[in-house]
Amino acid sequence: MKKILVVFVSAIFMMGCSSDDPVTTLPEPDIIDNPDPDPEPEPDPEVANSVRLVNDATFGNVMTDSEGFTLYFFAKDSKGDSTCENGCLAAWPAFHSEELTLDDGLEASDFASITRADGSSQTTYKGWPLYLFASDSAAGQITGDGSGGVWFVAKPDYSVMVAKAQLVGRDSSGDETNLNSDFEPGDEETTYITDASGNTLYSFINDKKNVNNFTADDFSNNGVWPIVDISISNVPSILELSDFGALTVFGESQISYKGWPLYYFGQDAARGDNFGVGFPAAGIWPTVNPDTENAPEAEASATLYTVTNQGASAYVFNGEGLTDASNPDFTFKRGETYEFQVNTPGHPFFIKSAQTTGTDNTFDEGVTDNGASSGSIIFTVPNDAPDTLFYICEFHFSMTGTINITD
Repeated sequence: MKKILVVFVSAIFMMGCSSDDPVTTLPEPDIIDNPDPDPEPEPDPEVANSVRLVNDATFGNVMTDSEGFTLYFFAKDSKGDSTCENGCLAAWPAFHSEELTLDDGLEASDFASITRADGSSQTTYKGWPLYLFASDSAAGQITGDGSGGVWFVAKPDYSVMVAKAQLVGRDSSGDETNLNSDFEPGDEETTYITDASGNTLYSFINDKKNVNNFTADDFSNNGVWPIVDISISNVPSILELSDFGALTVFGESQISYKGWPLYYFGQDAARGDNFGVGFPAAGIWPTVNPDTENAPEAEASATLYTVTNQGASAYVFNGEGLTDASNPDFTFKRGETYEFQVNTPGHPFFIKSAQTTGTDNTFDEGVTDNGASSGSIIFTVPNDAPDTLFYICEFHFSMTGTINITD
């Protein structure tokens, strides 16, 4: 019986080892790559520049802080120091970046930092301190532009700026006087136009619409009142771009505002200076602003002659129908204007009612600068002018001619 059991068990074992039976295969373990001993660090999230350049549908390119909040200029900061303090500062917080980084399109040389009266620092652009506006509640808002006529969105491409400050005129003796907006003695903050860097711009009361009546043809007086040559493309919102124009002055370009040619003053040594409003006397060289009246139209163009001299023997004329003409006679019409551009050192050119030397018998009605030996003598012939006048040198009878007057 035991034999039978052993044989039975052996048979079962042999059956389980048959090659025809399926074989259970254990799954192979996953292959794990060896970790990189020097993994590449994850890149830092991109950090926005401390001053960004953002395009706004209304204002074009404007400057913002790193979070996209709009920056502003304050017109009263004309001298480059912040004049916004206390309650003003609560509404218009000063902007400062310790480590300044800039978007493309901004130049580091245009930025600087000032120390405020309270000891804190503030970033400036082209000398204008920068501010935020507390009422801008979200990035991209520009709700402060034009506020009070003195707050303007900070743009990098303003051609001119607006300042508001006390005018301090300096007369020809060097005496300084506070002037009001009527250019009379008085204390008042006046709005006026500067260039983008805060340098004051002026007009001249003797100019006409797009006509410069000051600058000499050789620019010998340009150091006193340099003409302003700026490309006008963007202006603060209280100004109209269409009020600006350009003219050509003896081959050089000059900008105008409401027809008034614009000048700098040579004695304004620093931004914010406005000494020119008092030179040589108050009101002759006014500042300009949105309330400035349009320049008057120029009168009908004058017939122009240039006058030189041939020693002490003759005046020499070039111009309308004349080429190097010595002592010619003229025929002028009543009501018309004639201009003599005189360059005759030592030989004063007079228009007279009698053909005499000296300073007697001068005919001054309708004549400006009679007797000049340099500059322009303008003669608008009066309707009651006599039929015959003369031009003659103060000292030499040989330098003379007749002016016949007709209707």
